[in-house]
Amino acid sequence: MISHEKKFIFIHIPRTGGNTLSNFLRPYCDEESLAFSPFKDKGNLHATIRDYMMRYGTQILEEYTIFTVIRNPWARALSWSIHNFGGEFNRDHFRECVFRPHKNDFWPWSHFHFLVKSNTGKMPDGSLALPISYPTQHSLEGVKFFQERIFFPHFIRFENYASEIANIFDKLKIEYNFNDLNVKSNNHPHEHYSHYYLDDEIKEIREVCGFDLQMFGYTFDDRRNK
Repeated sequence: MISHEKKFIFIHIPRTGGNTLSNFLRPYCDEESLAFSPFKDKGNLHATIRDYMMRYGTQILEEYTIFTVIRNPWARALSWSIHNFGGEFNRDHFRECVFRPHKNDFWPWSHFHFLVKSNTGKMPDGSLALPISYPTQHSLEGVKFFQERIFFPHFIRFENYASEIANIFDKLKIEYNFNDLNVKSNNHPHEHYSHYYLDDEIKEIREVCGFDLQMFGYTFDDRRNK
């Protein structure tokens, strides 16, 4: 979502509490900007930073407060699968989500898919494309390569959702009730995410989200034997 009144952009990464946050932001968005929101038919709810740059120009990176919510990649992948299977866990569906997101019209699991400023990969025919994985970088050159091509906004941790969003709202002078920040929509109760994972699924998320783990410090909290 984008507000020209408050000069903010919210990059809504799926399954990070974005719908709840959008409800607070809507009063500050005009009709034109609602095209990047859940409140418009066929709206681009999960618009990337590239979408905003193409629509409004690269100057928005300097002129607007830009923020997004990040979440443990293993927890986010599970949440997405359960949400898209009617609130239930299905192993076959989950494995499709984990191993073949790009072939099933799902987004890649890395948060950075939504934050890449320009194409960094190549299709089989040689044309430029976005990568489907963001592996751990073991060299300074690799880290710099990603850092030069990725926009780093203000990151809000899903695990500290209410308190960190409150800090952003205070900065932007957005009205809110703190208790309401703790009420998330589209939430499907389930056990701790680790109980649903097989070893090869853990490894796949670790590989495709390696740079996320490197930048944000997330780990797989294994409670399967507890």
